[in-house]
Amino acid sequence: MTPSCPSCQAPFTPGAETCARCGASLLVAPSFGGADPVCAVHPEWRSVATCQRCGAFACARCLRQGPEGAICATCHEREPLAPLPWDQRSELGLFKAFWRTCFGMLVRPADIVRGVNPDGSVGSSLGFALLTAIVGFVPTCLAYLVLLGAAMSFLPGLNSGASGTDPKAVRLWAVGFMAVWTVLVPLFATGITLVNAGLDHLILRMGGVTRGFSVTLRAYALSQAPYIAGVIPFVALYAAPFWATGLRLYTYRTLHRTSWGTAVAGALALPVLSTCLCCGGYAAFMFFAFKSAGKV
Repeated sequence: MTPSCPSCQAPFTPGAETCARCGASLLVAPSFGGADPVCAVHPEWRSVATCQRCGAFACARCLRQGPEGAICATCHEREPLAPLPWDQRSELGLFKAFWRTCFGMLVRPADIVRGVNPDGSVGSSLGFALLTAIVGFVPTCLAYLVLLGAAMSFLPGLNSGASGTDPKAVRLWAVGFMAVWTVLVPLFATGITLVNAGLDHLILRMGGVTRGFSVTLRAYALSQAPYIAGVIPFVALYAAPFWATGLRLYTYRTLHRTSWGTAVAGALALPVLSTCLCCGGYAAFMFFAFKSAGKV
């Protein structure tokens, strides 16, 4: 959030104490008995912004410019931003930056996430999500492709042509379908990341979060790190979703500087709701199926 002048509402650069547009002082005393927020360090001055790291109210004298926006002087001196390996792709190389980020998120997420720039471009976050999807799903899809080919070679009816179909054409169609699906799954998973992050962001905003969607998307993408377990086929499908949900809760709380309650709502509301809808739909289907069967 860009701080603005209390007199003319023009934005100003953190560190200034006089408005460049109207010339008024940015240090304004709060009105007596009013509800104006005051600076956490200088209560004699009105707050003109909240720190983008700790959320504290700050006057113009306390504001500093950080990579993520206006921050208070305390955070500026105490907690300089640490570089995220994924943001150092030009120096480390794509795959080394990806591996270091994933490994850090798995073994020491607090050290990786603490102090990093909470914001990042949408393209950067989606690129990270795409790589985790490739590693997480492609080996499993290839394993299924091999199993499918082996299974079809042992089907007696298919090999004998008794069904009236061309065995070679059937095998080619099945293998081709799985090959196309192998390519599309990572793209589909990346799209799901974008959609789910958007829905989570709506819930986080209802909980009082003020930072933008790009922060939520960055947090969601980083939480996908457990999917690198997919280098071992079938592992990521069962273990990674639960691990990723736990990491998502932590990244939402840390990058958005919000409460545990809001982070839990943002990370779990969508999975819980979708599970309830799926279970409710299945129960309704079975109920009507048995009811219809009883009338026959």
